[in-house]
Amino acid sequence: MRFGRLPSGGLIALILLFSASAQGAERLGYEQGKAKALSGSRLIKAYEAEAESAQYRRQQAAGGYLPQVTLSETWMNTDEPSSAAFAKMAQGRFDMQYFMNELADPSDRVTNYRTKLEIVQPILAGGQIHYGVKQADAVHRASLETAERVRQNTIYNFNKAFFGLALADKALSTVKVSYGRTEKYYAMTKDFYDNGLIVMSDLLVAETYLLMNDQSVKEAEKNLAVASSQLQRLLDTDSEIAVIWEDPGFGFEENADKYIALAGTERQDLKAMEQYAKTADYELEKSKSAFLPQAALFADYQRNDDELFGNNGEGYTFGAQISLNLFRGGSDYNKMRAEKANQLAMLHRIADKKLEIKSEVKEAYHSVLAAEKQLEAAKKRVQSAYSALEITENRFKEGLSKITELLDREVELRQAELSLYFSEYNLIVAKAGLHFAAGILK
Repeated sequence: MRFGRLPSGGLIALILLFSASAQGAERLGYEQGKAKALSGSRLIKAYEAEAESAQYRRQQAAGGYLPQVTLSETWMNTDEPSSAAFAKMAQGRFDMQYFMNELADPSDRVTNYRTKLEIVQPILAGGQIHYGVKQADAVHRASLETAERVRQNTIYNFNKAFFGLALADKALSTVKVSYGRTEKYYAMTKDFYDNGLIVMSDLLVAETYLLMNDQSVKEAEKNLAVASSQLQRLLDTDSEIAVIWEDPGFGFEENADKYIALAGTERQDLKAMEQYAKTADYELEKSKSAFLPQAALFADYQRNDDELFGNNGEGYTFGAQISLNLFRGGSDYNKMRAEKANQLAMLHRIADKKLEIKSEVKEAYHSVLAAEKQLEAAKKRVQSAYSALEITENRFKEGLSKITELLDREVELRQAELSLYFSEYNLIVAKAGLHFAAGILK
């Protein structure tokens, strides 16, 4: 059997449904599987829920601009002189007779129901509400970026699991074919031995290689089961899956600076950190507001009676309040200094994160270059291994080569094929890793 010329490029552009795991299994294409992984990811849903929570917290902060309206009902029963007197006055039932005879020692306990409607409208809060809204908005934006980063991480893990299963399936098919070749060579060796052409040690060597291949099949079956379980976990299913090997279409350009620049603008974890840095800026501004005056308008309507919802003691109150912090033991000043330090810490973390991202992109970029070269070398290796096996097999049939030489060539071909498939897998994962490092994995 002669091995034809392999197609060029980073991936064999062949849609292959693997026979090793196809029986009774769900056929799954790349895009279909990716959509299922994204829609079923509990982690993505958790971070999306956190982003939704942050949006509501932003609306909660904006509510500080609106008036606070409170309706309350208070019941009181007392014979304590001052409390009883104030209750009587609130009900409009405090007269001179009560003052002379009952005030010092009330003969009866006094009951009061106070119904109160109160409105407070902040007018000047020193920036507390304004910067609080900005903080909540920045946290919301950061949570959206974090959710997107988790989404891309899920896609990256899906690529490893999807093509990991494809690789395991190809590996199982390869070692089974290798086992079949070794079984054929063992039968040839036994026939030669039965005809007195070779010695017993040659037959035992062939049997040893056959047993080694049998172990390889069992190991490949285990690896396939492990790879299948990893993909099942991502897809949240227990069904058997037969993946279809197809090109995921990850582009690549030999321009490291391009990917570094993309990461600087697209990396979601960096953008989230920048949003959190804004919250530190806003917290510093909020700490400065402690030195500014605060003002609010208030109004209330009250009823006081000895019966529930009675209408005695009805009245309205309205007014304004202004407060100015003169001295709080230096706590406000030290809080401002602490927030300045936090702000500086965030800037240092962002600078370090940029260096970390740059290193990640460079590593991922060079991994793609190396994977491409490894794939080209693996193709040539397979071609050479096929030719070597064909030549050695013909020489063995003619009695010019030993069985050990033939079996060694068979092992080399199997290893070359496995190396080729791993190189294909490695290139796909390396490209996915580069897109993930640049923040553009879709």
